[in-house]
Amino acid sequence: MTVPVAAAGRVGETLEALGAVAVTRTDAGATTQSGSVRSRPPNWTRQRISGLFEDTVDRDAIKSTLRAVAGQSLLIETTFLADRDWELSGREQFHPFCVTEHLWVRPPWYPPVDDGAVNLIIEPGLAFGTGTHTTTQLCLAALADLPLTGRSLLDWGCGSGILAVAALCLGARSATGVDVDPRALSASIDNAKRNAVAKNLAVLPPDEVPADLACDVVVANIVADTLIALAPVLSAHLRTGGRLLLSGILPGQARRVSTAFTGYNFASRQRDEWVLLEGTRSTAAY
Repeated sequence: MTVPVAAAGRVGETLEALGAVAVTRTDAGATTQSGSVRSRPPNWTRQRISGLFEDTVDRDAIKSTLRAVAGQSLLIETTFLADRDWELSGREQFHPFCVTEHLWVRPPWYPPVDDGAVNLIIEPGLAFGTGTHTTTQLCLAALADLPLTGRSLLDWGCGSGILAVAALCLGARSATGVDVDPRALSASIDNAKRNAVAKNLAVLPPDEVPADLACDVVVANIVADTLIALAPVLSAHLRTGGRLLLSGILPGQARRVSTAFTGYNFASRQRDEWVLLEGTRSTAAY
């Protein structure tokens, strides 16, 4: 079924309460809604939601309940799927991929692809950030180009922790991941452990970030409106001369985002329909 984003959470929870083995939500529109501080691409105004059930369930009862939650006009499609190893099927969708010549991302069940490169191990899970999305790949490529050895990094909206963990694997001295979702913080620690860098990673919700935390690199892969709202916060945590990476921006939003951050001389990278802004801070904090 396809529902407005405001109803997506209720519909997903209803599917789970009805006994769904799995619930999947994907984008289903061309108009974006921003405002999340999570590290993820924009939320779309409509989402397509599917629930996977055993074939013995009462399909009419499920449809009736869903329409009571989302409206009687809700269109529901039913498809019968052959039984298979769903965990194995999910694994088959995530393969190692090359970010740069010196950086690869791979799931735990694949061996290193290039022994001469950094092989970042990421477990797909609840939190966004396996590295496959263009906005994340832009950030990873930008981090790979920076001299990170001995430096500190703040990843605001860390999701699975992929950017913070990548920075540590690329030589950063320490990294701090910030996210509003406790599951994202747990996923970040788990991925740091997989890459043997957990001792150098701290994870915090936004309201627990020390006011005096100042890092050499600050990265935020969120959405344009949230980046603008967070401009004073992100700048306050970046040392003078530090590097700021902002992603999750559409080309038409880049000027508005860059204007919100005073004291930076931004350059941009673009891949597909996404832009990353990269700038060095030359002035004091807000």
